[in-house]
Amino acid sequence: MRTSILPLLQCPICATKLELLNLESNKSEVRRGVLSCHGSTKHTFEIEDGIMRFCSGFDHEAVKKELEYENTTYKGSDRLTDEKLIAQFPDTLAELWPHICNFGPDFRVLIEKLNLHPGAWVLDIGTGPCWSSRLLAQKGFNVIALDVNEANYYGLKTSDILFEAHNVFFERILESMTNLPLKNGVIDAITFNASFHHTPDMTKTLAECNRVLKPGGVIAMVNEEFASVRQKLINQGSETDTGSHHTVLYSEFEREIREAGFKPKFYVAHHVQDKLQTRYSSAIADVVVSTLETFPFLLKQLNSALILLTKETATGGRHTVTQSQTAQTTTRDSIAASASK
Repeated sequence: MRTSILPLLQCPICATKLELLNLESNKSEVRRGVLSCHGSTKHTFEIEDGIMRFCSGFDHEAVKKELEYENTTYKGSDRLTDEKLIAQFPDTLAELWPHICNFGPDFRVLIEKLNLHPGAWVLDIGTGPCWSSRLLAQKGFNVIALDVNEANYYGLKTSDILFEAHNVFFERILESMTNLPLKNGVIDAITFNASFHHTPDMTKTLAECNRVLKPGGVIAMVNEEFASVRQKLINQGSETDTGSHHTVLYSEFEREIREAGFKPKFYVAHHVQDKLQTRYSSAIADVVVSTLETFPFLLKQLNSALILLTKETATGGRHTVTQSQTAQTTTRDSIAASASK
């Protein structure tokens, strides 16, 4: 980690500021150290290999299930630990998993949809082997990669391979997407690439995203497992249990994003547009894409979409209080009570 991220951080347990004890550094970052909070109960979090290890949301069964699945699955093949291959993700993803060959092109288009200036703070949630964070960093953004797995080759420690191969840097946080160790309103954009459908708690995740985003900030997601009721019925019984992976119904998702204070916009995913261009003339493909995006109900019948969620300045609907917000309120009340004595 670099000290430039300190003003953005807060304790995920009591929402107080954090101080750094630097135990070991290299020319790029703090590699080993301790983050300590200012709460009445002093919480401490280790920094190892440059990774901030918060882990406050790891008691959820879905997180435990995901870690167990990943740590038992990514074994048995030398290709899975081939650093040259991994360094070139997403362009080499199809050499290991042909069915996700569209992930790279789709995410590159997602980055362009963000329309951010260099230096903007972007939180990349569920980054896995960090290639999405690398692509964001290469655009000149200040990037925070967040995941529940710190393993090399498929978790946050893969960052060291990417730093050397691409001469980039991004921060790494080991934490659940339901417990973001960030202050209110400090992030310009949040990205999810095939990761939101692993959320242990959709309501809490969206509330936390809303909290840390600046007014007008955006969540961008692609390659998610969203489904219409039609798709759910057609695919009934065909799903496999893989970690915390689960299909999210669009009806549930849209209800949650409205209540969390987001305005959605749906776009046709890049790989779908490519298929249309290949099958039909450009003119016909453009008409189909325009129709799908004008009538999102039709777009949701497909298996993939690029989705932008914009944080509204005045939110309505259900008021969801997150763990961090509760901690902040408690801290403010304690200060006020002390001051009145």
